[in-house]
Amino acid sequence: MKHANLLKLIMAGALATTGIAAHALDQGGIIKIADNASGAMSDTGRKIDDSALTAKVKAELLAKKDVPSTKVHVTTRHGVVHLTGSVPQPAQKTLVVDTVKGVDGVVDVKDDIKVMAQ
Repeated sequence: MKHANLLKLIMAGALATTGIAAHALDQGGIIKIADNASGAMSDTGRKIDDSALTAKVKAELLAKKDVPSTKVHVTTRHGVVHLTGSVPQPAQKTLVVDTVKGVDGVVDVKDDIKVMAQ
């Protein structure tokens, strides 16, 4: 057990001195925190966060009874949520945009939803 902990400590030290990535050591081993010493997130990490935010936004829209959420398309890039699709009433468009703005993690909302009577 002492050998495994020593190996983890050596690996953490080696990774920290490379300047390529910041890492932390927990009970289970080494965890990557950021891709560089400045703390910038990797493209992969950003894509995962954007995907999670998109899923969170879609879940919030599905929970709204007055929104035809299947007609609203959601994409996210760098925390900016882009809404496309259509709704039958202006009030529904407002409800969609307001709901999305209220989701934790949303940086901004780009609204390209069209109002089209059915």
